[in-house]
Amino acid sequence: MSQVQNVVVIHHGLLAEARILARYLSERFGDGNWHLLPAEPISALEAGVEGSDLVITIGGDGTILRGAHAASPHAIPVLGINMGRVGFMAELDASDALEKMGWYLENWEVDKKGPRIENRAMIRATVTGSEGQIGSFHALNDVVVGRGASIRVIDLHTVVDGQEIVTYRGDGLVISTATGSTGYGLALGGPVMNPTSGAFLLKPIAAHMSLQGGLLLHPAAVVNITVETETGGTLSVDGFVDREMHAGDSVQIETSEFSASFLRKHPPEAFYQSLTRRLGMRQGAMRRVDSEADLDSGSESH
Repeated sequence: MSQVQNVVVIHHGLLAEARILARYLSERFGDGNWHLLPAEPISALEAGVEGSDLVITIGGDGTILRGAHAASPHAIPVLGINMGRVGFMAELDASDALEKMGWYLENWEVDKKGPRIENRAMIRATVTGSEGQIGSFHALNDVVVGRGASIRVIDLHTVVDGQEIVTYRGDGLVISTATGSTGYGLALGGPVMNPTSGAFLLKPIAAHMSLQGGLLLHPAAVVNITVETETGGTLSVDGFVDREMHAGDSVQIETSEFSASFLRKHPPEAFYQSLTRRLGMRQGAMRRVDSEADLDSGSESH
Protein backbone atom coordinates (compact mmCIF):
# COMPACT_ATOMS: atom_id res chain seq x y z
CA MET A 1 0.00 0.00 0.00
CA SER A 2 1.34 3.39 -0.96
CA GLN A 3 2.12 5.87 1.79
CA VAL A 4 0.69 8.57 -0.48
CA GLN A 5 -3.10 8.55 -0.45
CA ASN A 6 -4.25 11.90 -1.89
CA VAL A 7 -3.00 12.07 -5.47
CA VAL A 8 -4.19 14.17 -8.41
CA VAL A 9 -3.17 13.10 -11.92
CA ILE A 10 -3.22 15.90 -14.50
CA HIS A 11 -3.09 14.51 -18.04
CA HIS A 12 -2.89 16.07 -21.49
CA GLY A 13 -6.52 16.37 -22.53
CA LEU A 14 -5.92 15.77 -26.24
CA LEU A 15 -3.71 12.68 -25.88
CA ALA A 16 -5.67 9.45 -25.49
CA GLU A 17 -2.46 7.71 -24.39
CA ALA A 18 -2.07 10.17 -21.50
CA ARG A 19 -5.63 9.56 -20.34
CA ILE A 20 -5.16 5.78 -20.56
CA LEU A 21 -1.90 5.87 -18.59
CA ALA A 22 -3.55 8.06 -15.93
CA ARG A 23 -6.29 5.44 -15.51
CA TYR A 24 -3.78 2.55 -15.36
CA LEU A 25 -1.74 4.32 -12.68
CA SER A 26 -4.85 5.08 -10.66
CA GLU A 27 -6.06 1.49 -10.81
CA ARG A 28 -2.67 0.01 -9.95
CA PHE A 29 -1.47 2.35 -7.20
CA GLY A 30 -4.55 4.20 -6.00
CA ASP A 31 -7.21 1.48 -5.99
CA GLY A 32 -8.94 3.47 -8.73
CA ASN A 33 -9.71 6.41 -6.41
CA TRP A 34 -7.06 8.92 -7.49
CA HIS A 35 -8.49 12.13 -8.89
CA LEU A 36 -7.88 12.47 -12.64
CA LEU A 37 -8.02 15.91 -14.30
CA PRO A 38 -7.41 17.08 -17.88
CA ALA A 39 -4.84 19.88 -18.16
CA GLU A 40 -7.46 22.24 -19.59
CA PRO A 41 -9.01 24.49 -18.46
CA ILE A 42 -6.15 25.81 -16.34
CA SER A 43 -8.62 27.77 -14.18
CA ALA A 44 -10.02 24.53 -12.73
CA LEU A 45 -6.71 22.95 -11.78
CA GLU A 46 -5.75 24.92 -8.64
CA ALA A 47 -8.98 24.10 -6.85
CA GLY A 48 -8.70 20.52 -8.11
CA VAL A 49 -5.29 19.88 -6.54
CA GLU A 50 -5.91 21.60 -3.20
CA GLY A 51 -5.47 19.22 -0.27
CA SER A 52 -3.54 16.58 -2.25
CA ASP A 53 -0.18 15.09 -1.25
CA LEU A 54 1.17 14.80 -4.77
CA VAL A 55 0.41 15.99 -8.29
CA ILE A 56 1.38 13.68 -11.16
CA THR A 57 1.40 15.13 -14.67
CA ILE A 58 1.29 13.11 -17.89
CA GLY A 59 2.13 14.92 -21.13
CA GLY A 60 4.85 17.28 -22.28
CA ASP A 61 6.50 20.23 -20.55
CA GLY A 62 3.32 22.26 -21.11
CA THR A 63 1.33 19.83 -18.97
CA ILE A 64 4.02 19.95 -16.27
CA LEU A 65 3.87 23.77 -16.33
CA ARG A 66 0.11 23.69 -15.82
CA GLY A 67 0.46 21.22 -12.98
CA ALA A 68 3.19 23.29 -11.33
CA HIS A 69 1.08 26.46 -11.62
CA ALA A 70 -1.78 24.73 -9.83
CA ALA A 71 0.40 23.07 -7.18
CA SER A 72 2.81 25.88 -6.28
CA PRO A 73 0.40 28.02 -4.18
CA HIS A 74 -0.23 24.93 -2.03
CA ALA A 75 3.44 23.77 -1.90
CA ILE A 76 2.46 20.39 -3.39
CA PRO A 77 5.26 18.45 -5.14
CA VAL A 78 4.90 17.49 -8.79
CA LEU A 79 6.05 14.29 -10.47
CA GLY A 80 6.21 14.67 -14.24
CA ILE A 81 5.77 11.81 -16.71
CA ASN A 82 6.97 12.72 -20.19
CA MET A 83 4.97 12.06 -23.34
CA GLY A 84 6.42 15.05 -25.17
CA ARG A 85 9.50 15.53 -27.33
CA VAL A 86 12.14 16.55 -24.78
CA GLY A 87 10.70 16.80 -21.27
CA PHE A 88 13.40 18.78 -19.47
CA MET A 89 11.28 19.00 -16.32
CA ALA A 90 9.95 15.43 -16.39
CA GLU A 91 11.14 12.78 -13.97
CA LEU A 92 9.90 9.65 -15.77
CA ASP A 93 9.23 8.58 -19.33
CA ALA A 94 5.79 7.20 -20.14
CA SER A 95 7.32 3.91 -21.33
CA ASP A 96 8.52 2.94 -17.86
CA ALA A 97 6.18 4.94 -15.59
CA LEU A 98 4.17 1.88 -14.50
CA GLU A 99 7.36 0.03 -13.60
CA LYS A 100 9.03 2.86 -11.68
CA MET A 101 6.13 4.72 -10.07
CA GLY A 102 5.93 2.38 -7.08
CA TRP A 103 9.35 3.45 -5.76
CA TYR A 104 8.27 7.10 -5.44
CA LEU A 105 5.03 6.23 -3.67
CA GLU A 106 6.27 3.48 -1.34
CA ASN A 107 9.47 5.25 -0.24
CA TRP A 108 7.77 8.57 0.48
CA GLU A 109 9.70 10.15 3.36
CA VAL A 110 11.35 6.84 4.33
CA ASP A 111 14.65 7.70 6.06
CA LYS A 112 16.96 9.29 3.48
CA LYS A 113 16.48 6.70 0.75
CA GLY A 114 13.23 8.09 -0.58
CA PRO A 115 12.67 10.75 -3.21
CA ARG A 116 13.91 14.27 -2.57
CA ILE A 117 12.05 17.53 -3.08
CA GLU A 118 13.65 19.94 -5.56
CA ASN A 119 12.46 23.55 -5.27
CA ARG A 120 12.62 25.85 -8.28
CA ALA A 121 12.12 29.61 -8.22
CA MET A 122 9.28 31.25 -10.12
CA ILE A 123 8.90 34.85 -11.23
CA ARG A 124 5.94 37.21 -10.89
CA ALA A 125 4.86 39.65 -13.60
CA THR A 126 2.67 42.56 -12.49
CA VAL A 127 1.09 44.54 -15.32
CA THR A 128 0.14 48.20 -14.87
CA GLY A 129 -1.78 50.39 -17.31
CA SER A 130 -3.07 53.96 -17.39
CA GLU A 131 -5.80 53.12 -14.87
CA GLY A 132 -3.59 51.19 -12.45
CA GLN A 133 -2.70 47.55 -11.91
CA ILE A 134 -4.18 45.22 -14.52
CA GLY A 135 -3.12 41.84 -13.18
CA SER A 136 -0.40 39.70 -11.65
CA PHE A 137 0.88 36.43 -13.13
CA HIS A 138 3.38 33.80 -12.01
CA ALA A 139 5.76 31.94 -14.32
CA LEU A 140 7.94 28.88 -13.89
CA ASN A 141 9.54 29.08 -17.34
CA ASP A 142 9.42 32.59 -18.73
CA VAL A 143 7.61 35.85 -19.33
CA VAL A 144 7.73 37.26 -22.86
CA VAL A 145 6.89 40.82 -23.89
CA GLY A 146 6.66 40.78 -27.67
CA ARG A 147 5.28 42.55 -30.70
CA GLY A 148 2.35 40.14 -30.99
CA ALA A 149 0.67 39.95 -34.40
CA SER A 150 2.19 43.22 -35.62
CA ILE A 151 4.97 42.94 -38.22
CA ARG A 152 6.64 46.06 -36.78
CA VAL A 153 9.41 46.05 -34.21
CA ILE A 154 8.50 46.90 -30.62
CA ASP A 155 10.30 49.42 -28.41
CA LEU A 156 10.65 48.28 -24.80
CA HIS A 157 12.09 50.69 -22.25
CA THR A 158 13.90 48.56 -19.67
CA VAL A 159 14.88 49.42 -16.10
CA VAL A 160 16.71 47.03 -13.73
CA ASP A 161 16.81 47.79 -10.00
CA GLY A 162 15.83 51.39 -10.67
CA GLN A 163 18.59 51.92 -13.24
CA GLU A 164 17.71 52.61 -16.87
CA ILE A 165 19.41 50.01 -19.05
CA VAL A 166 18.28 50.52 -22.64
CA THR A 167 15.24 50.75 -24.87
CA TYR A 168 15.27 47.46 -26.72
CA ARG A 169 14.08 47.62 -30.31
CA GLY A 170 13.27 44.28 -31.88
CA ASP A 171 10.74 41.46 -31.65
CA GLY A 172 10.59 41.49 -27.86
CA LEU A 173 12.17 40.38 -24.60
CA VAL A 174 12.25 37.05 -22.80
CA ILE A 175 12.63 37.05 -19.02
CA SER A 176 13.53 33.46 -18.24
CA THR A 177 13.86 31.64 -14.94
CA ALA A 178 16.67 29.16 -14.41
CA THR A 179 14.16 26.40 -15.17
CA GLY A 180 13.09 28.15 -18.38
CA SER A 181 16.68 28.57 -19.55
CA THR A 182 16.37 25.23 -21.38
CA GLY A 183 13.35 26.56 -23.30
CA TYR A 184 12.90 29.79 -25.22
CA GLY A 185 16.07 31.28 -23.75
CA LEU A 186 18.17 28.37 -25.04
CA ALA A 187 16.56 28.65 -28.48
CA LEU A 188 17.67 32.31 -28.56
CA GLY A 189 21.26 31.34 -27.79
CA GLY A 190 21.12 32.04 -24.07
CA PRO A 191 22.97 30.08 -21.37
CA VAL A 192 21.62 27.06 -19.51
CA MET A 193 21.39 27.75 -15.78
CA ASN A 194 21.26 25.28 -12.94
CA PRO A 195 17.50 25.03 -12.30
CA THR A 196 17.84 25.57 -8.54
CA SER A 197 20.00 28.71 -8.82
CA GLY A 198 17.18 31.25 -8.50
CA ALA A 199 18.79 33.59 -11.03
CA PHE A 200 16.90 34.79 -14.08
CA LEU A 201 17.81 35.96 -17.56
CA LEU A 202 16.81 39.00 -19.60
CA LYS A 203 17.25 38.06 -23.29
CA PRO A 204 16.23 40.17 -26.31
CA ILE A 205 14.53 38.64 -29.35
CA ALA A 206 16.09 39.79 -32.63
CA ALA A 207 17.06 43.12 -31.08
CA HIS A 208 18.76 45.82 -33.15
CA MET A 209 22.22 46.61 -31.72
CA SER A 210 21.15 46.03 -28.09
CA LEU A 211 22.98 43.65 -25.73
CA GLN A 212 22.20 40.55 -27.77
CA GLY A 213 23.83 38.30 -25.20
CA GLY A 214 21.30 39.32 -22.57
CA LEU A 215 21.68 40.03 -18.86
CA LEU A 216 21.93 37.41 -16.13
CA LEU A 217 20.21 38.85 -13.04
CA HIS A 218 20.42 37.92 -9.37
CA PRO A 219 17.30 36.54 -7.61
CA ALA A 220 16.52 39.85 -5.84
CA ALA A 221 16.53 41.90 -9.06
CA VAL A 222 13.45 43.87 -10.14
CA VAL A 223 12.88 44.52 -13.84
CA ASN A 224 10.45 47.11 -15.23
CA ILE A 225 9.55 47.05 -18.93
CA THR A 226 7.39 49.71 -20.59
CA VAL A 227 5.87 49.39 -24.05
CA GLU A 228 6.72 52.51 -26.05
CA THR A 229 5.35 51.44 -29.43
CA GLU A 230 1.98 52.91 -30.47
CA THR A 231 0.73 49.57 -31.75
CA GLY A 232 1.32 47.97 -28.34
CA GLY A 233 2.37 44.36 -27.83
CA THR A 234 1.58 41.07 -26.09
CA LEU A 235 2.49 39.59 -22.72
CA SER A 236 2.89 35.80 -22.66
CA VAL A 237 3.38 33.86 -19.43
CA ASP A 238 4.71 30.29 -19.70
CA GLY A 239 3.27 30.06 -23.20
CA PHE A 240 -0.38 29.64 -22.18
CA VAL A 241 -1.39 32.93 -20.53
CA ASP A 242 -1.58 35.80 -23.05
CA ARG A 243 -2.55 39.42 -22.43
CA GLU A 244 -2.63 42.40 -24.76
CA MET A 245 -0.42 45.33 -23.78
CA HIS A 246 -1.05 48.91 -24.95
CA ALA A 247 1.40 51.74 -25.48
CA GLY A 248 2.42 53.04 -22.06
CA ASP A 249 1.61 49.79 -20.24
CA SER A 250 4.41 48.41 -18.10
CA VAL A 251 5.24 45.09 -16.48
CA GLN A 252 7.31 44.61 -13.33
CA ILE A 253 9.08 41.27 -13.05
CA GLU A 254 10.63 39.91 -9.87
CA THR A 255 11.04 36.65 -7.98
CA SER A 256 7.67 35.20 -7.02
CA GLU A 257 6.60 34.31 -3.50
CA PHE A 258 5.70 30.89 -4.91
CA SER A 259 8.13 28.17 -5.94
CA ALA A 260 7.58 24.91 -7.79
CA SER A 261 8.46 21.63 -6.06
CA PHE A 262 9.40 18.50 -7.96
CA LEU A 263 9.83 14.94 -6.76
CA ARG A 264 13.26 13.57 -7.73
CA LYS A 265 15.11 10.29 -7.37
CA HIS A 266 18.59 11.31 -8.49
CA PRO A 267 20.92 13.83 -6.78
CA PRO A 268 20.98 17.47 -7.98
CA GLU A 269 24.16 17.01 -10.01
CA ALA A 270 22.36 14.49 -12.25
CA PHE A 271 20.76 17.50 -13.96
CA TYR A 272 23.82 17.92 -16.17
CA GLN A 273 23.77 14.34 -17.45
CA SER A 274 20.01 14.55 -17.98
CA LEU A 275 20.51 17.77 -19.94
CA THR A 276 23.06 16.32 -22.33
CA ARG A 277 21.02 13.15 -22.78
CA ARG A 278 17.83 15.05 -23.60
CA LEU A 279 19.75 17.20 -26.09
CA GLY A 280 20.97 14.00 -27.77
CA MET A 281 24.59 14.47 -26.69
CA ARG A 282 25.01 11.49 -24.32
CA GLN A 283 22.54 8.70 -24.93
CA GLY A 284 23.58 6.45 -22.06
CA ALA A 285 24.10 9.06 -19.35
CA MET A 286 20.95 8.53 -17.31
CA ARG A 287 21.15 4.76 -17.67
CA ARG A 288 24.49 4.94 -15.86
CA VAL A 289 22.99 7.15 -13.16
CA ASP A 290 20.13 4.64 -12.71
CA SER A 291 22.63 1.79 -12.37
CA GLU A 292 24.75 3.65 -9.83
CA ALA A 293 21.71 4.58 -7.76
CA ASP A 294 20.48 0.99 -7.77
CA LEU A 295 23.89 -0.28 -6.66
CA ASP A 296 23.97 2.27 -3.84
CA SER A 297 20.56 1.20 -2.61
CA GLY A 298 21.19 -2.52 -3.09
CA SER A 299 17.90 -2.86 -4.96
CA GLU A 300 16.84 -4.03 -8.37
CA SER A 301 16.20 -1.50 -11.09
CA HIS A 302 12.91 0.38 -10.64
